[in-house]
Amino acid sequence: MARKQKLLSMSQGNLTKAQQEAKLHAEILAADGLPQLQVTPPNHLDPIAKQEYKRIIQSLGTLPLRNLDRAELENYCSWYSVYKNTSIKMRNALKEGDEDEYYSYVSVLNKSTVNIKALASDLGLNVNSRLQMNMPKTEKKETDSLKGMFG
Repeated sequence: MARKQKLLSMSQGNLTKAQQEAKLHAEILAADGLPQLQVTPPNHLDPIAKQEYKRIIQSLGTLPLRNLDRAELENYCSWYSVYKNTSIKMRNALKEGDEDEYYSYVSVLNKSTVNIKALASDLGLNVNSRLQMNMPKTEKKETDSLKGMFG
């Protein structure tokens, strides 16, 4: 598995000019001319999902998320709402001393966590996924001998 990508300004070590240019190119690819996401949350989201939508929209900055990604963002916000509501229900079940009800929510919490993590990665809501979606592909040169590989 490859290492997680870092911003050019946070990279340590000696990078070649080509590597520096590739990282810089990946960081500035966000301006693509596609329609922006709407700033206001859709009406069909519940209050918690709407609150998360507003938080995400304010933090997007120059991410390459556009109107094409709206359904995926709405899905993320909905799963976040499920996660938060389930957490509250679990806490209440513990306060009431009902362990059976508490453990019945564990699978819902797990499923929502898995979906949130997957959607966040797809949407570029973490550093690694933001850089990976814009990093240009490098072609590997094949060598026929060990001498060609190691010099």
